[in-house]
Amino acid sequence: MGIGHNHDHGVSAGAPQTATGAHRRKLMVVLGIYLAIIVAQLIGAAITNSLALTAEAMHMAVDASGILIALVATFLATRQATEKRTYGMMRAEIIAVLLNCLLLFGLGGFILFEAVERWFNPTEVEGGGVIVFAVVGLIGASISLILLSRGAKESLNVKAAFLEVMSDGIGAAAIIISGILNVTLGWNRGDAIAAAAIGIIILPRAFMLLKQAVNLIMQGVPAGIDLEEVHDEIVSADGVADVHSLHVWGLTSGVTIMSAHVVLDDNAEKNGLNAKLLDALTESMREHFGIEHCTFQLEEKGHLEHEGSMHRDLEAELAPPRD
Repeated sequence: MGIGHNHDHGVSAGAPQTATGAHRRKLMVVLGIYLAIIVAQLIGAAITNSLALTAEAMHMAVDASGILIALVATFLATRQATEKRTYGMMRAEIIAVLLNCLLLFGLGGFILFEAVERWFNPTEVEGGGVIVFAVVGLIGASISLILLSRGAKESLNVKAAFLEVMSDGIGAAAIIISGILNVTLGWNRGDAIAAAAIGIIILPRAFMLLKQAVNLIMQGVPAGIDLEEVHDEIVSADGVADVHSLHVWGLTSGVTIMSAHVVLDDNAEKNGLNAKLLDALTESMREHFGIEHCTFQLEEKGHLEHEGSMHRDLEAELAPPRD
């Protein structure tokens, strides 16, 4: 027996639907900060002839484009569901992360190539100016990190922006060190090393974001949720004899969905406790695992044998071992 449930918990129609959307204004502020820094660093790169400043400006430009893509995705995610897209466009945020990863891979490789070229063919760099413009970048990155620190725990896109800002701060610090070496020792190759450090910082971060985005696309269990714990929580509820076909996945960052076939025990079947059990299970999933969107199919014992072959095969693969 399929049971529907009203999941409207008083959220207004205009409220953000995704975790990223809740931090939209902060992302816009950070984007504004980045645009100002990019202009300053490009001017500084032209004045000082610094590859590291150029690399950092390009790095921040890609990061800014990633933030812009994430912002566009948050607006798309608020579009209403349709008959063709029953969840609306919430998953647009995942596409944003994938595009950001591609940009980061391309940029990281380009910067490393240019850094190697500058190492073998060093040019004169004005170290004092490099330090001044890098300090501007470091200050902007520090402010942006403070703004995004909370959202990074809730949204994959905000986390991506947070990590981008962090790498920009590290890059700015590396540039400052290269500028100091240039001023004190006259060593121009420090600029190439700082640029290479920026490229090296970019690539691991891109791999990490790609891994998380792929997990969402493949409908993997979101980080922080243990499927066995979810199973045990459902089985422990009064009126439940067993649970099978349990699936938990992320629609997008911050939006977890689950479905399960719940087998009623004799007491629940006899006394018609379906509605109370459904409410109890829904509340339990929300309180213990933060899962708001739950679909439970309440069924009698033996119903699994009437399901399709793929359904039974998946259950056989996912079923926990019996004692």
